[in-house]
Amino acid sequence: GMLLTILAGCGGGDGSASPAIVGPGLVEIDDRPNLAITAPELTVEYILPGVAGTTVASILSDQPADGDIAFDPVLGAFTITQGPDTLFFGIDSAKPNRPEFRAFLDFPLDGSTGDPAIPLEATVLSATLTVFVNFVNFAATVPVLLDLVQYSVLAGLAADDYSSAPLATRAFDIFITDAGLDVSIDVTSLMAAAQARALTDFQVRFLLGP
Repeated sequence: GMLLTILAGCGGGDGSASPAIVGPGLVEIDDRPNLAITAPELTVEYILPGVAGTTVASILSDQPADGDIAFDPVLGAFTITQGPDTLFFGIDSAKPNRPEFRAFLDFPLDGSTGDPAIPLEATVLSATLTVFVNFVNFAATVPVLLDLVQYSVLAGLAADDYSSAPLATRAFDIFITDAGLDVSIDVTSLMAAAQARALTDFQVRFLLGP
């Protein structure tokens, strides 16, 4: 992936075990498109006017458009990582300045990546976002906000995307027991909002909840 505005914390010590850190939590999501079993996936069930029955479509995230942004509260600087194999959100309590990460996923709805398109006239019955959690650190329960957002696929993520106003949002929890497992998130309300706005991409931002 492409790393912009690189910030790195330096470790040290005498080799002894570090004390356990209890904090708001840091979550890593797998984002390798060549591993379909762990790649982020959006599954949408919908109906079309005048068409009998329902349709179910599954769309993998567009990894080059995915990424995360870290904010260092001491330096007041952002680190943008575009298209990595893993995404982070939460606070890295092991780093001196405790940077906070927010993760972004992009799911094209127009079929541009070869996955099914979701017609604009479709009425969404249900939508589920499934991600594979690699690890959960620093907390047993991590409160999460999942925001429907818009950012440029062509230009990539920008610092303003870190705190842009969400179009819709929902809250849920990720648990330390989710590490190494798929987590399925009901995003029906977010997908319906994307359809109502005729968005060509379903884009979401993961961040720590209150």
